[in-house]
Formats: sequence, C-alpha cells, structure tokens
Amino acid sequence: MKRLVTDLMRRYRAHHAGNGGLLQGIGIVGTVAFPGIYLLRFTGRLPPLWDDLHWRLVATVLCFGLATRKYWPQKLQPYYLGYSWFAVFYSLAFLLPLTLLQNNASTPSVANMVVSVVLIILLTDWRNTIIMLVAGYMSSIAVYWLMMPDPVLPSSFLLWWVPLSAVLVASGSISKYVEKRAELVRMRRLYSGMAGSVAHEMRTPLSQVQHALDTIEASLRRNTSRNGAVLTREDLAQLLNLTAQGKRSVGRGLQAITLTLQQLSERAVDTSHYTRLSAAACVQKAVDEYAYEGAQQRSRVRLDVLDDFVFIGDETAVVLIVFNLLKNALYYLPLHPEATITITVDAGPEHRIVVRDTGPGIPPEVVGGLFEEFQSAGKVEGTGLGLAFSRRAMRACGGDIACRSELGQFTEFTLRFPPAPAGAEAAPAAAPEPAARPALDLAGRTVLVVDDSAFNRTIVKARLGELGVHAIEAQHGGEALRMIDEGARPAAILMDMQMPGLSGVEATRALRSRPAPANAIPVLGLSANDLPSWREGALEVGMNGYLTKPVQPDLLREELERVLNAPEHAAAP
Repeated sequence: MKRLVTDLMRRYRAHHAGNGGLLQGIGIVGTVAFPGIYLLRFTGRLPPLWDDLHWRLVATVLCFGLATRKYWPQKLQPYYLGYSWFAVFYSLAFLLPLTLLQNNASTPSVANMVVSVVLIILLTDWRNTIIMLVAGYMSSIAVYWLMMPDPVLPSSFLLWWVPLSAVLVASGSISKYVEKRAELVRMRRLYSGMAGSVAHEMRTPLSQVQHALDTIEASLRRNTSRNGAVLTREDLAQLLNLTAQGKRSVGRGLQAITLTLQQLSERAVDTSHYTRLSAAACVQKAVDEYAYEGAQQRSRVRLDVLDDFVFIGDETAVVLIVFNLLKNALYYLPLHPEATITITVDAGPEHRIVVRDTGPGIPPEVVGGLFEEFQSAGKVEGTGLGLAFSRRAMRACGGDIACRSELGQFTEFTLRFPPAPAGAEAAPAAAPEPAARPALDLAGRTVLVVDDSAFNRTIVKARLGELGVHAIEAQHGGEALRMIDEGARPAAILMDMQMPGLSGVEATRALRSRPAPANAIPVLGLSANDLPSWREGALEVGMNGYLTKPVQPDLLREELERVLNAPEHAAAP
C-alpha cells in the first residue's frame, strides 16, 4: 500500500510540475463556487435540496487553502501537493457524489457530477483519476448508507452514469496522452535543433582552434630541434597571427551559444532598461562585432546609412537581431559566392533598418510562417527560433519586423521602429560614462573563488592575479560557508552557480542569512549559462552581479570595482 501511495503521489507531482497555477486557479473557483451555489437555493429557482452547508464549508476552506499557496509558510510548502490531492478528493470525488445521492440524482446534482469528473480528469493523471473516482464514489455511498435510515441508491442513474464516467475518463486520458506525445515531439525537435545548431556552429571554430594549436606546436618543434633555436621575427608574427585566429574562433563559438540561448528564452523582453539609441551606431556595432568566418565573408557585408535616427530600445537586442539576420544570409554564401548583404539605415518615410541579401530567396508559401517558432527556410540545422525571437524583441520596443522575398533574386528583412519622443537624442557613442567613484585599486584585495572545477578555479585565479588580487578557493558552497564561519573575510566572492551539494544560489541564500558583517560580502555569480532567468535568479537571492564563463578580464575588473566601490564596501580591506 505504501508503495502504491508513493507511486501515485510521484505521478501526481509530475502531472503538476511547472503548472502549480492550475491548482491555485481551481482553488479560487472552488472558494467562490461552493458557497455561491449554496446561496442560489434562496432564490426559489431550485427544487428542495439536501442541506449540505457544513460539508460545503469544509470544501470551501480546503479550496481557500489551495488558492493561497503563496502565503503558506516555507516549512509547509513541501506538503502542498499532498494537501491538494486531499482537497480535490474531498471536494469533487466525495462531496458532490454524496450530494447527488442525498438529492436522489436531481438535475443540478447530475450537472455537478459531470463537472466534477471533468475537473478531476484535468487535475490528475489517469491513474490518480481512477483511484480518486473509485475511492470517492465508494466513500460517498458508505457515508450515505450510514446517514440514511432507509437508503435507496438511484439505480437508473447509476446504469448510465458508470459507463459515461468510464467514457469520460478514457477520452480524457487519450486526449492527455496525445497532447503529451505532441509536446514530447516538440521538445525533441527543440533539443535536436539546439544541439544541431550548437554543434554546427562550434565544430568550425573548434577546428580552427585545433589547426592553430597544431601549427603553433609544429613551429615550436621545428625551432627546438635546431641547435641554438631562436624564434625569428617571422616566426613570432606567425605565432601571433595564429593566436589571434584562435581567439576569433573562440569568439565566434561563444557568440553562437549566446544567440542560441537568447532564441530559446520565452521570457518577455525586459523594457525597464530601454534607453535612447542611435540606429546607425547599433548596426555598426553588430557589423563590426559579428564573428565572420573570414575576410571573404566580411567583404560581402556593406552598411549604408542614408539617414540615422534615434529610437528607444535595448542595444543588445538589436545587435542580436542583426547577428541572426547576418547569420541566416551568410549561411547560403558558399552556394551563392557573388551574393551581397546590404544593411540600410533610413529615417524616412519611416524609421527602419533593412537587411537585404541577393541570395537564393525564399518561396512565397514559406514567407508567411517565418516568424513562427520552429520555422526555417531551407536550413538543415538550427532551432527555428531566431526570427521568432527577433519579432518578440521588435514588438517589445513598439516596432515590428517583416520579410519580403523573390525566389532566386533577394530576401529583405525590414525592422520598423516607432518614432522616438520629440527632442530625444542618442548619447554620442564615444562619450565616456561619468564614474560615480574614482577607479579602485584592487591590488592586495582578497577574493574567494568557489567552483567545483579545479580548472575553472585556476583560470579565475589567473585572471585575479593579473589584477594584483590574492585569491583563496573553495570547491563547493558548503566549504565556502565553512570558511566564512571560521573567520575568513574576503573582499568579494566569485560563486559558481552549479555545484554538487550546495549550489551557488543556495550558498548565497545561506550567506545572506549569516550575521553581519559576513552577510554583506559582495557575491558575483559565475556561470556558462547566459539565460535571463539565471541572471534574475542570482540577483533574487542576493548576488551583486553575474558573470558568464569564460570570464573576460576587463569585465571582471569592472564588476569587482563596482561592487567594492559601493558605499557599504568601499572601506573593506
């Protein structure tokens, strides 16, 4: 029996994973419906019914508990799903059948029974549905038999209700199964597309890095095999060129990962940090920073600024949109080596950025669905989410994106922006931001590096060493907290987000609950995951910032200066 209950709760928990709002919504409906329907009896429009006030009050209280989950104490939250199972069982599987029996299967009671079965099918998996209905019906019959001196079961009702219930349960289960299979196919397609996109984009840069390292190794071997080996100026120039090539390849791979992660995010674009931007400056940044495979690709891209304009938006989002459009256009360059990509910025008659390529074009029947998720035109790999992300980002700033194409001639994407408020001017790109405080000398400071990977700790410690920072290290969150409890007081902590035992999030939450001054130590999260939800999660638990791996030296210095320059940390050793 224990094993059966455990299995049922496991399946019930899985059914509601990521969909906790459904139970709360049903709780709100029940809190209103149970007393509300009872009060309808006083209108005189319903036939005389069994007075089930006390039973309904219990159901109302249970539903109120479902509806108010977010107000439950933290220590009671783990019991919510078990509580919800009992609340659904009592309110729908037990009480409504009991009411039907007491009312001799009156029309309102029969309607309530139909609603109860539909809701139970919605709220549980098929195993729990069957167990809950059978147990509820048997319990209601037993209570009815005990309450009534001369109980009479409505046999005519049961003759058609039992098979109807079976049909409803079977239909609901089949519907859920089909829906689940469709979702599984969708997720497999998403994962396959994501894996294929990352693998495709990473294979080339990694091969280039490997080639650069092989060439460097061969060059060093040739020199060390000579007596009195000395690197010539030409050798050094070649090594520097190969090193630069490797860095560009790594940059291209990281850019591909960033694009993929941004496309996968379904979160609404955050508009709270929108600023006045120059369209020409944004596009120039995208064109300059795009990780081209070589000079031949770069030579096919041209920027034409007819008339710059100012818009209110997010620079990163616009740059990522242009990245995605460039990536799509350059994909076909090997088959159309003479193709060109022209990006035009124009303020009239409307504010727009036009990305036009003279590649293969897109069939008319495909153009209409390009901005839907999982849609692409002729590409084998990819997530099919890039243009959907672009449309979300453009609509968030009040604009839109459209496509026009002629097969065999061209493809043209137009990004339309709403006019900026009168008098809005973009800040000059070269104008430095005024520093709130003077630059901070980090030399001699101590920073705690927390990461379960020894290799990652070594890299971060090397970056800190370049800044003159003394680094101490911990292999996981538990060890970091133990060091703090034993008296360690680093100026800041670099905390990996994913670690065995205590994760970075859990360790930071625990640190913030420590007494002062330990609870005020600045924490910067470290992760290879650049999804907005991860950044927001880090800040919600009290981290002071978030850095993505591999850590860039300049950004590391800027973030450390920022958190240590804060008034509460400015005097920290």
